[in-house]
Amino acid sequence: MPNLDSAWPLLIPLAALGFFGWRYLKSGSLVGALLGGRIKDTVGEISLPSRGAASRVIRVSTFEPNDGGPLEVALAITSKTALSASVVPFKLSREEARQLAVLLQKAGDG
Repeated sequence: MPNLDSAWPLLIPLAALGFFGWRYLKSGSLVGALLGGRIKDTVGEISLPSRGAASRVIRVSTFEPNDGGPLEVALAITSKTALSASVVPFKLSREEARQLAVLLQKAGDG
């Protein structure tokens, strides 16, 4: 009979990986899996100025939560370099998105 004492440290990372893999398959995207829902439509994206070999993009999407609530807004900041990539997702209600738009407009007007 195998000794299970040495297998316990592997079970937690395997369970976390399996859970995240299931969320990814259910949502259909990395951002959807991280936010807990499904990206319904990408509204647009802004490419930010590159720094050397790095590129950054801000993507704005409509987001459908898993609980079936009202549509929300998903922002995802994606950074890519030659050997790495990162995604930072944000979920905003419609009202929060409107408030953010007002603040960005104020900042842009100086």
